[in-house]
Amino acid sequence: MQKTVITRKDAQEAKIKTRAMAKGTERKITLSEAKQKSRQRMVKTTADKVNDIYGNALSSMMSIRSETGVVYDESMALHCCLWDKSYPECPERFTSVINRCREMKLIERCKEIKPRLATKSEVLTIHTTDHYNLLESTKNCLNEDLLEEISSNYDAIYIHPTTFNLSLLACGSTIELVDNILDGKVQNGMAIIRPPGHHAMKAEFNGYCFFNNVAVAAQHALDNKSVNKILIVDWDVHHGQGTQRAFYNDPRVVYFSIHRFEHGTFWPNLRESDFDYVGSESGEGTNINVPLNKVGMTNADYLAIFQQLLMPIAVEFQPELILISAGYDAALGCMEFQPDLIIVSCGFDSGLMKFFSLIFAVFFISVIFLHLFVSILKKIFESNNIKICIISAKI
Repeated sequence: MQKTVITRKDAQEAKIKTRAMAKGTERKITLSEAKQKSRQRMVKTTADKVNDIYGNALSSMMSIRSETGVVYDESMALHCCLWDKSYPECPERFTSVINRCREMKLIERCKEIKPRLATKSEVLTIHTTDHYNLLESTKNCLNEDLLEEISSNYDAIYIHPTTFNLSLLACGSTIELVDNILDGKVQNGMAIIRPPGHHAMKAEFNGYCFFNNVAVAAQHALDNKSVNKILIVDWDVHHGQGTQRAFYNDPRVVYFSIHRFEHGTFWPNLRESDFDYVGSESGEGTNINVPLNKVGMTNADYLAIFQQLLMPIAVEFQPELILISAGYDAALGCMEFQPDLIIVSCGFDSGLMKFFSLIFAVFFISVIFLHLFVSILKKIFESNNIKICIISAKI
């Protein structure tokens, strides 16, 4: 009698049939059938989840824009250097912005948001208790020599008797603006504030900055507003090392900075301001520095950075909130202006002013060409309920 040859495949199928019969069920599907079904499910799931950002841009054309918010407080002009009247960080940085907005009748076309003081607990989400307490100890201090002595321990810092309260006011006003945007009371907005903040580190005053306004506001949104993706764009001519350090390990925040670097010879002269500092741990890849190693950058250079680097990153990241640290010292007309610091030309500014509407009109007095970036972002993200907040003046 001829012997039956049983292959391994036959044995596997027999085993499957036996188990199915024992359980009173139908035969299980084969491995190849399972893979095919899995591929079909993946195709269906992917199709369900993909967002057509370009479709969103087109659909946003039919949307109705709500109000633009603005927050500021006249008392912010009190912060000044008592022992050096020619100090670059001066009240005119604030008053000139407000006056220009009024001259162009921009503030009256926006919804004014009431400023407020930040609470100690809000500040401590980014800064240490000692950092907070030291500045608080100078509150209403009239001893000019003591204030100058404390200030001398830090780089590019002066402390005025009003500095503590005004730092809380700048920080709290930024948070209030972000809250109004995220709560849907305004669609977008601008905070015109002093003292600035993006150089302030966890436990150190630095570069005119005491409390990091943008960082505290971003942390507030993460902790209290169910926001999970924030894009911070910082175009101040100096690197905002304080903001970078605050979120260096946090994958929920993308920090994008364009700044003058000159291979580390330009202030703040930090190695961490270079392009290869990209974040660490779970935040690796979310810190993007664009260090400019020569002066005299032109409109084309900046537009290339925005179009080829920032826009693709923003579109892929799909942030729920965009915070813009609007430093004015990268623009023609800055009070620290020197011929070799020209970055943005007034001709390009004037051309853009013909094309864009009020939505970011308060932004015209700043680095105008970035309005192109903001407007494009708004069109792309608007139907996905993305919020945009501009924090000004020199942050």
